[in-house]
Amino acid sequence: MNFLTKYKPFYKENLRLALPVILSQLGQITVQLADTAMVGNYGGNDPTPLAAVSYASNLFFIVFIAVMGVTFGLTPLVGEHYAKGNKAHAAKLLKNGAVLFTAISVATTLLLIALRPLFGKMGSIMIASGSDASITEVVTMALPYYDIIVWSLLPVMIWGTVKQFLEGIGNTRIAMVTIIIANSLNIFLNWVLIFGKFGIEPMGAVGAGLATLIARIVQCIMLVSYFAYAPKFKEYTSLLFSRTRLSINAMREIMRVGTPISFQMFMEASAFTVAGILVLAFGAHSVSAYQIGVNMMNVTFMIVVAIGSATTIICSHIYGRRDFGRLRNTMNASYQMGLIWNITIAALYVIFRYQIPALFTSNEEVIRITASMLVFIALFQVSDCLQALSISILRGLQDVKVIMPIVFISYVVLNIPVGYILAFKCGLEANGLIIGFIVGLSCSALLTILRVRRDVKQMESLGGN
Repeated sequence: MNFLTKYKPFYKENLRLALPVILSQLGQITVQLADTAMVGNYGGNDPTPLAAVSYASNLFFIVFIAVMGVTFGLTPLVGEHYAKGNKAHAAKLLKNGAVLFTAISVATTLLLIALRPLFGKMGSIMIASGSDASITEVVTMALPYYDIIVWSLLPVMIWGTVKQFLEGIGNTRIAMVTIIIANSLNIFLNWVLIFGKFGIEPMGAVGAGLATLIARIVQCIMLVSYFAYAPKFKEYTSLLFSRTRLSINAMREIMRVGTPISFQMFMEASAFTVAGILVLAFGAHSVSAYQIGVNMMNVTFMIVVAIGSATTIICSHIYGRRDFGRLRNTMNASYQMGLIWNITIAALYVIFRYQIPALFTSNEEVIRITASMLVFIALFQVSDCLQALSISILRGLQDVKVIMPIVFISYVVLNIPVGYILAFKCGLEANGLIIGFIVGLSCSALLTILRVRRDVKQMESLGGN
């Protein structure tokens, strides 16, 4: 009882901020699951449409997540200055961030278009390495989907800039509303465009991409419009839309924090993307199974992301006020909530490993491969939770440079090589790739926890206010 009494205020503080993010993440997960389920059912016993969406999404996501990661640098910086009462500097960060991130998104969109020819080359490599000929169909079907979703980067980056700023000042509710509305629209458009309703020709995988693009544009317009015209944000928007000069120093400040965060997200996404590409060698059934597995990983991980986002906000405010006496309990409460969630879901993955993939496809071979994969996915839930929340704490405390070598060792030195050896040399195929994540995530969890413990001890020695 004393334990619950001790941590109850910290649970409440975290959940107050995390709950809107959780609802947002659940909405996003619902869209991902709907995409997978609708495209999978559109293909019926043919796994090609689902495999095509998986292939295109993996190649797009690796660049997309790295660019979005830079915007995450806004939250701890804005949170620090907001906690200090320096709202003018927080608004300055927003203005410079908006210009910086827009330029980055335009350049990245052009890069994604330039990378399009790699599709065919990667498919040819996989076919030459011994995969079945259906991979040609997967690559051919993936191209139109990819051509559409690359244009969604700019509106998402603009939306993300405002979202990360609002999180910095402790407001997570507004972004939640825009996400829920946009996701509802996305699911409806999926149904209309994928299957062909109201006189529209069925578009399959292309329809899923078009629905995503439209929903992301609407989401951006809603959040930016509300932020621009809401009276309570006038003190920020007045500077944002003023003729004050841009600041190179402010942009450097954002990149100082945002770049390591981006690198971490890029490395993590790269590991999943490389696995998604390597799994092509085992055929369309394995690709479809991997896509279902990734969606289920996201079900778990996105809730941890929400708890982590709240933790970053709270830690940034603690850092700004130098109220370090609250840091340890904040950290422990975050770990406790995350672990309860992940362990519960891991057990459900094992228990319902055959029923879960049946929600997405009727193909018996895909169901069999996915069921086996879910057991290994369940095994890394504890380490995945611990490393994600530790990184969230480090972000809030702006101790982000150390993240870069940690994730490099975890994913490049361990995760990908171990997964490759187990999959191709030891004959474990798709399961070998998943075991690679167990190794990489465990390493990341251990090293980031050690760093957090060091930071907490140092800051506690400085005392509170």
